[in-house]
Amino acid sequence: MDDAGDGRFGEHRAARRAGALYGSLRSGGTTLAELRDRGESRRVVGLLSFAAQGAAESRDAYVRRMAASRDAAAMVRPWLGPEERALLDGVTGRSPGVPALLGILPGGTADERRYVLEALAARRAPESAAPLFELLCDACAEHGTPAWYPDLLERTIGRVLSGGERRHWRLTPCPADLPRAPGSVPLLLRYTAHPAPRARALALDLLGCAGEPAHLGLFDAAARDPEAAVREAALAALGRTDHPGARDALAGVLTEPSRSLEEREIAAVALGRAGDRRAFETLFLLLNHRDAFRNVTAADTLARLGDPRTARAAAALATNRLRITYALAAIRLLGRLGAPESVPALTSTLRWLLDEGRFGLQATRGCVQELGRLGDARAVPALSRAAGVPVLRAPAVEALGRIRGPAVLDLLLAAAGDPEEQVRSAAARGLARYWDEPRATAALAGLCAPPYPRRVVRALVRSGDPVAASALARAHKEAPSAATRRLAGSFSPVPRRSAAP
Repeated sequence: MDDAGDGRFGEHRAARRAGALYGSLRSGGTTLAELRDRGESRRVVGLLSFAAQGAAESRDAYVRRMAASRDAAAMVRPWLGPEERALLDGVTGRSPGVPALLGILPGGTADERRYVLEALAARRAPESAAPLFELLCDACAEHGTPAWYPDLLERTIGRVLSGGERRHWRLTPCPADLPRAPGSVPLLLRYTAHPAPRARALALDLLGCAGEPAHLGLFDAAARDPEAAVREAALAALGRTDHPGARDALAGVLTEPSRSLEEREIAAVALGRAGDRRAFETLFLLLNHRDAFRNVTAADTLARLGDPRTARAAAALATNRLRITYALAAIRLLGRLGAPESVPALTSTLRWLLDEGRFGLQATRGCVQELGRLGDARAVPALSRAAGVPVLRAPAVEALGRIRGPAVLDLLLAAAGDPEEQVRSAAARGLARYWDEPRATAALAGLCAPPYPRRVVRALVRSGDPVAASALARAHKEAPSAATRRLAGSFSPVPRRSAAP
């Protein structure tokens, strides 16, 4: 067909021209403004502008937006990675069928394999799960297989069978309740007995996602597998099974001397999330472990468990001077619990750290922040001392701003003139709570500057103090947010208020 007779000839030519310029635009060799000045057509510049938008978009959202325009899709496709190309082809209907995709995998290049696995995951075709399991077993048996390939095979199988990403047991509450593809249970049951440990672990993990008590016996038996990875997957599956038998099996793991620390942790976290207090002792030990991930997981689980012993245990760990390096999780837990033991323990630890000059520890900053969260006036003396330390001044002023009182107001007014911007911003957020105090309003009017925080603007508007009029007039004109500009424009001064500094 003669292109000159096609009414879309201009569009095709613009798409080809935009495709030729897209690489230079991506690399920063040119800009849209320069292209306009050079006289490029509006269609070309429009396509390039469409492709350049959405800097904050997720990968999937960007690719789907490009797929909405045939010309834009053709323009950006050569510049996408293999996973993005697979997603784009799937949305536009250009992706090969499942048999053709599976035929590429055994001898494909790295990019071809990544393309195929992303295309299969996007299709979520259940018939591809069994061949992918076999490929996973072969990849684990072959020497010289790149480490990323079995990992990506596992991820793809999980996405095909469950419709989403597999979540680590630390992040998954009990039960996970992920939907499985129809007919996947017989396949998973078959691979729970496969000779390859990685296939067994994956099958147990996916089978346990639904938390069905019918498989309780299988999970319990697999928890004694010779391979550690299989045992951990079985324990995670037991943790997702909301059944008394599963909890009894997990509680038994805590007392078996042959169990590893990882297995005890999985069992304790699962029990704690289920509200079973048999996990308390193990969680208490994990709370002060050297591994920060274990600390945080144990603290979160103890907070959910609701055991009355938790606050006393956390206070004991937070005040243990020999283990202060590992006490941050216990400190955070005290702030989260808000128990009677929290403020005395945190103030005691903070005073000792200040006396020792240990200002750079995470525990020091954690004490300051958690005392601010609790908002108890008993913490003011310790926080006032911390505000005198340069590295702690901003978080200490932030914490003081959450505690009302005449002594705190004087400290915030002093911090409003600090040379550090972070300290002034923290003081402004605290002074906004004192909107009914003339001295606070006068200080806030001086601190009301770009980007005009809405909390400060709201406090000035609420005060009705005439001293705030000029600052709010600037905010009404210059604030980047339309909502903030409207709020500043609603100011109505109250003459009876005193604006004395």
